[in-house]
Amino acid sequence: MKPELTLRRTYNDHPRPEDDDRFWSVIHKGLTVGCINQTHGASDQAPYWTWVIHVHAGQHANGVRQVTATDGHAETRDAAMPAFRKAFERFLTYVGEEGWAAHVEHMARIGRSARG
Repeated sequence: MKPELTLRRTYNDHPRPEDDDRFWSVIHKGLTVGCINQTHGASDQAPYWTWVIHVHAGQHANGVRQVTATDGHAETRDAAMPAFRKAFERFLTYVGEEGWAAHVEHMARIGRSARG
C-alpha cells in the first residue's frame, strides 16, 4: 500500500507572496516528512526543484542511504513529487514500524519543547 502524502504550502520562512508557490512541506499521517522547494542557482541557470526527506528514525535509519536517496532535484515540481514518493516508500520500508515510531516520538518531543 502506498503511503498517503500531502503537499502543504510552507509560508513561515518567506514573507514575499510571490514565493508562496516555491516552498512545500510533505505531510504523512499528520507529520512533516520532507519538503519540495524551488531553488535558484546562478543567475545564468534556470530555477530547479529540490526534495528532501526529513524523517528522524533514530538508529533505524542507519545505512538508509545505501537503499535510497534522501534528497534530490528535478526540473519541475511535478517531476520532484514522484521522485520524493519513490524514495519515501523505500525509506519507510527500510526503517519499518520501529523507525516510523521513532520519528513520531521525535516530533512529539519537539512539540513538547516548543510549548515549554
